[in-house]
Amino acid sequence: MVGGSPEKLSGILLKKQELRTLENQLAETGAVLERARAEQKATEDQVRVLENDLQKKTEQKNAVVQDEIEAQKAVYRTTEELKSARRNLEILGLEQEQLLGEAEDAEEEMEKYNAALGRIGEEVREAQKRVARLSGEIEQVSGEMAGFEERVMDIRLRLTAINAELESNTGSLRRLKSFQEDGASRLEQLSADIERKGLRLIEIRDRVSEHETGLARMYEEMRETEAELAGTEADYQAIDTDLTEKDTAVSEIQRRRETVLQKIRMVEVEQSQRQMRRENVENRTDERYHRPLAAFRPELPRMAGADLPPEKLPEALAQLDKKIKSIGNVNLEAIAEYEALKERFGFLETQRNDLVKAVEDLHKVIRKINRISQERFMKTFEQVNEKMGEVFPRLFQGGTARLILTEPDKPLDSGVEFMVHPPGKKLTRLTLLSGGEKALSAIAFVFSIFLIKPASFCILDEIDAPLDEANVFRFNELLKIIGEKSQIIMITHKRKSMEFADTLFGITMEQQGVSKVVSVNFETVQDDRTVAD
Repeated sequence: MVGGSPEKLSGILLKKQELRTLENQLAETGAVLERARAEQKATEDQVRVLENDLQKKTEQKNAVVQDEIEAQKAVYRTTEELKSARRNLEILGLEQEQLLGEAEDAEEEMEKYNAALGRIGEEVREAQKRVARLSGEIEQVSGEMAGFEERVMDIRLRLTAINAELESNTGSLRRLKSFQEDGASRLEQLSADIERKGLRLIEIRDRVSEHETGLARMYEEMRETEAELAGTEADYQAIDTDLTEKDTAVSEIQRRRETVLQKIRMVEVEQSQRQMRRENVENRTDERYHRPLAAFRPELPRMAGADLPPEKLPEALAQLDKKIKSIGNVNLEAIAEYEALKERFGFLETQRNDLVKAVEDLHKVIRKINRISQERFMKTFEQVNEKMGEVFPRLFQGGTARLILTEPDKPLDSGVEFMVHPPGKKLTRLTLLSGGEKALSAIAFVFSIFLIKPASFCILDEIDAPLDEANVFRFNELLKIIGEKSQIIMITHKRKSMEFADTLFGITMEQQGVSKVVSVNFETVQDDRTVAD
């Protein structure tokens, strides 16, 4: 038996045909989806390869930048050595001039002593002549010998004094000659040193030229690397755009697939409902007429009233009326309302499933972030405590300090207490210490964090202001250790801190409204003093 209008008799066949069409479309969609997934996987592999290349290029760029920094440092050191060599050369020139002056003075003294020696020789010769003449007179005049003996004795004493003076002048002459030889050897040594410094200067200039050439080459390599990196980034952006389009296409295919599956489910539900209605009709027909529904198929033309005799038409009509009454009132809008409600229910269910999945994914991401954050936090927390055990005793000359969690079971929600145990005192919190102890404890904490991963530069602004001289000394000793791996720039007014510095920069105002930078390099000053000594 069939109810309703005749136009809907072929609905099941149409639904089956539509179902087969949908199944074919589903298979095609699945194949397209598999190809899209394969393309997506290949694209993701390309993206990973490009990301690896990008990372390598970035590492190469960082290495080139580091080499550039090292080259700049080498150029700076070479420039400083060149300046020092020039200063040494100037000092050697001054010493050479001084030695030349001393040599000239020695030559003048030698000439003076030679002249004095000549005069003494003349006097000796005159005295000898005089003695010879007096001896002749003594031989001639023996009577006057007694009177001249005293004079001869005086002459002999004078001759002895002259001989002693001659020996003294001869010794002075030898000393002057020795001094001249020493001056000459020292002059030769200084000349050799000047020549060696000149060769050193030429070598330094060659090294500076090599470094400048290498620096230019490094700049060129860096520009090529940046250009290649820009091209790689452009390729990456293009692949990323293509991947986004692929994702959009995959999302659209998935959406169409979900729509097709939803339609298939609706068709299956509708087919199931039709089957249930058919089984219901068969059961009622079997219960009422004790015959299966298939047995009525040969009688359908007669039940339509085409072959019945007139006397049986009222009975058939009564039966049909009874059957129509048993069916009850028919809601013609029920199917449309059902379809609308079913579509609305499917949409809301899909939205709910998407929201539930998004919430689950979000919770997974939050748990992963919390886990990684907790691991890194605890690792850094232990490293800070370990460094605190090294830094704190240096500043306090003993004692201990440690960070503790107020809620150890909840590290991410816990507070942090700074427990300090200075030497000779009991364990206490940071807030209960004096001002200097607070400053030293804070410095120990900051430097403990800094030493875990030292930076290239460290800038401090009057960090030693609340410290006394003894604490400033210990603080600067610690600063020396940190300065082995980092360049430290510190603003300070403490004289002790200035004494520890390698270079000082000050601002002065010689004229009203005009500031001037004054700098002192202690290493250069020390080298100059050593050379002067």
